[in-house]
Amino acid sequence: MDIFFKLRPGWLLVGFFSYLLNYMFRASRLKGMIGRKNIKYRDAFNYASTHGVFSYFLPLRSGDVSLPVMLKASGLADFKRGVGILFKTRLLDIAALGMFSLIASYFGARMIPVSVQFIWGIAAAGMTSLFFLIGLMDKIALLLPKRFSFSDTKSPDFFLIRPYEFYLTLLIWTSLFLSQFCMIRSIGLDLSVSEVLFILTIQFPMQLIPIQGFANSGNHEGGWVAALVLMGFSASDAMAKALASHCVLIVYVLGLGLVGILFAKSIGSAIGTLFKSIRLWR
Repeated sequence: MDIFFKLRPGWLLVGFFSYLLNYMFRASRLKGMIGRKNIKYRDAFNYASTHGVFSYFLPLRSGDVSLPVMLKASGLADFKRGVGILFKTRLLDIAALGMFSLIASYFGARMIPVSVQFIWGIAAAGMTSLFFLIGLMDKIALLLPKRFSFSDTKSPDFFLIRPYEFYLTLLIWTSLFLSQFCMIRSIGLDLSVSEVLFILTIQFPMQLIPIQGFANSGNHEGGWVAALVLMGFSASDAMAKALASHCVLIVYVLGLGLVGILFAKSIGSAIGTLFKSIRLWR
C-alpha cells in the first residue's frame, strides 16, 4: 500500500489531462462521422465520454453498445448506423494500435526473443494494414443483404477513411501514450519512452478481449504483469505496480465521466439522454 502514498501529483494531473485530451479527439472524430452539422461538439464529447465510461466499467465489453444506443436515443442515427460508427472507430483504433505496436516491436521489445519479436512485428503489421482494408468494407457490404450493411444511400462510402479520421486517430493514441507515460511516472516507475510503449502495446490489446470483469479487471493486471515480468520485474512487484496503475486509471475514467456530464448542455440533458438510452437498452 506504500505505493499509493508515494504517488506524484504532478505526473498524476498531467496524465489525467492527457487522458481527457484523448476523448476530446474522440469527440471530434465522432462528430465528423455523424455529420458536423448534425451535432454540437459538446454533445459529441458527452456521448464519447459516456461511452468510454460504460466501455471501461461494464464487463464482457457490453458497454460498447452504449454508443449506438445513445445515438439512437438522441435521434442522430438509427441503431444499425450507430453500430457501423462503433465498428469503424474500433477498426481505426486497432489499426493505430498496430502502428504503435510495430514501433514497440523494434524499439521496446529488446528483452524478448528475436523469434517472438519477429512474430509480434508481423502481427502489428497486420493490424496496421486495417487502414488499407477498412475502405473495402463498403465493397464487401454490397455483396451482403441490405439489412447487414452499415452504409446507406446517403453515405455509400461510409468506410472510406477520411484524412481527419486518420489524423484524429493518431492523435487519440498519442494522447493515450502520453497519459500512460505520465501515469507510470506518477506511481514511481521511471521507465524510458520505449519501455512505456512496450507496456502500452501489450496492455491495451488485452482490453479488446471480450472476456473481462468489472472495470477491466483481470485484463489490465494480466497485461501489466506480463510486460513488467518480461522487463525483469519480479511477479509480486509487477502485480503491485499493476494494481496501483489500475487504481489510477479508474480515477481517470471517473474523472472523464464527471467532465463529460459537466461539459454537456446541462446536467439534466446528460442524465435524460442516459436514462432514455437505458430504456432502449432494455
